[in-house]
Amino acid sequence: MRTVHIEAKPDHLLRLARQKDPVGAVAEMIWNALDAEATHVSVDLEVNELNGVESVSITDDGHGMPNASCASYFSGLGGSWKTDAKVSPELKRGLHGRSGQGRLRAFALGEQVRWVTVAMAADGRMERTVIGGAVDRPADFDISDPEHVQAACGTRVEASVPADFVSRLFQDDTAQQLASTFAPFLAANPDIRITYQGIRLDPATVWTDMAEYPVAWRGSAGQPEPLLRVIEWPKDVGRVLALCDANGVVLDEPSPGIQAPGYHFTAYLLWDGFVERRSNLPLAEMDEIADLLESARETLRCHFKRRDQERRTRLIQEWKSEGVYPYSAEPAMPSQAVERQMFDEVATTIARRLPGVPQSKKTTLRLLREIISHDPSGLYPVLDELFRLPQSEQDELKRILQRTTLSEVIKATGQVSDRLDFLAALKKLAFEPEISKTVKERSELHKILERETWIFGDAYTLMVSDRSLDAVLVRQLRELGREGEAGRLDPVLREDGRKGIVDLMLGRAHRGSSGREHLVAELKAPQVKIGQTEVAQIKSYAQAVANDPQFRDARVSWDFWVVSCEMDDIVRRDASAPNRPPGCIAEWEDGVRIWARTWSEIIDDCEDRLHFYRERLNHDPATEHAVEYLQRVHGSVAPSAMVA
Repeated sequence: MRTVHIEAKPDHLLRLARQKDPVGAVAEMIWNALDAEATHVSVDLEVNELNGVESVSITDDGHGMPNASCASYFSGLGGSWKTDAKVSPELKRGLHGRSGQGRLRAFALGEQVRWVTVAMAADGRMERTVIGGAVDRPADFDISDPEHVQAACGTRVEASVPADFVSRLFQDDTAQQLASTFAPFLAANPDIRITYQGIRLDPATVWTDMAEYPVAWRGSAGQPEPLLRVIEWPKDVGRVLALCDANGVVLDEPSPGIQAPGYHFTAYLLWDGFVERRSNLPLAEMDEIADLLESARETLRCHFKRRDQERRTRLIQEWKSEGVYPYSAEPAMPSQAVERQMFDEVATTIARRLPGVPQSKKTTLRLLREIISHDPSGLYPVLDELFRLPQSEQDELKRILQRTTLSEVIKATGQVSDRLDFLAALKKLAFEPEISKTVKERSELHKILERETWIFGDAYTLMVSDRSLDAVLVRQLRELGREGEAGRLDPVLREDGRKGIVDLMLGRAHRGSSGREHLVAELKAPQVKIGQTEVAQIKSYAQAVANDPQFRDARVSWDFWVVSCEMDDIVRRDASAPNRPPGCIAEWEDGVRIWARTWSEIIDDCEDRLHFYRERLNHDPATEHAVEYLQRVHGSVAPSAMVA
């Protein structure tokens, strides 16, 4: 009997033991057996009546450790013989171990550990050696004298006096975690058997999907192309991108570096070139093979995009079969296709959070469709409130909702469709006799147009509605940054001394300058024809502005519109004068112009602006679309004849 000593502090050695990771310790013992060219490795637990692990043993039929070599194996820290050898001596397998620290991992299994090993001595006889260690003196290992025996080669690691976390070895998913670790090696070496509690580890019996992809890389010249093997598991076994030799021996494990919510996977990058570079693999992200790792990760991303599409297709088919999918027909327009695409991505991302009861699931999916259709940007807060999503699903949803090509396109196409529907409704309000003769100017038409000011020009915003010229002046001063003058204003009156009440005043800034443009619109009921009385009214507003020195500012121009369905012949002549823009009936100094406009002209201008989008969307609003829009957006003020 002799004792070998490691020149290191006990606390440092126990940190290397990683005592909180007994599953990793078992994996390390198995790798040691495979490095010793074992063909069969068995892991067995002795469990008491309370399902507590009493002891752990790992047995293999490898070539064992000759007594003469045991001192060098157990006394050093680092500098393993495997670092230089790279492959096993007879079978030429790639070697997993290289740091010379694996034996310390056994202290994660028990406080008392011993190795019983049978190997061939230099004289050709078989000899048995026992090496023992204890956690209270981890730097010392006792090595027995050799005992000549008639037995086959192999090693048995025995751990007793259980370590604090060793009960984790009896959890249901331990065998699956080990299967994920050794999956590529076992797939490449089908003659190797690893058993855990008498059950053979066979990755094919526990994985849910397996795929392989060649990874093109210019640095692989002269060697077989790297291969990415992706194995998916039903439970979380810890995501890993394992760098392996062509036989599946894991040499290093960098981060997978991708997002794939909802998937449990292990990715193995198999390439013999890693063997020659194994000492540099911990720095692979900064090495010449960094491009190879990025290519592998991109391949991995493509794999999960394909899997996502397969999963979406399957889920959507299930929802259709259940009758809970909120779409019945295929998309008829590009905008509908974009909306459907976004719905499918979002709904399948949160599929696991949906109610199990079909009616509740149907209601939730319907709500999801309505939000995506009308306000995709507001979807995330609603989903977060409803489902309290985990961080991984929050990140995935944010990624989907921030994609301009989806949420912004849906929002834009929805807005264009709404505008086309409104123009169809406005035509009915203005031109259908049974409807137009009942439309009320202030309580209906005026209130509707307060929310549809885009028809006068997209750059305009509403500044004043149904307010006096005094209010118009106050708002103008505020827009020009002259709020301090508002308290010293004199009343603004028309020439006859009366206050003027404008229907709508809109404003917009001149592009590229600090000036502003105001548009005052006087709206007449559809049955009122624009004549001299109506022109006189709008001119009186314009005159009040032009005459009042409080309005004068070189940076402001004014347009005054009177709008209805028809105008008399005299007004039409003025609106068609060759020296003025069409519709302009007067143009004064100080930047004031007066216009007579018909609803047909305004609607034609709007349709011209929307023509391109209408053609692309293939949207031709029908009566029901116009009515639905008025009810949805203007329900409280929509004319009863229109929505009855």
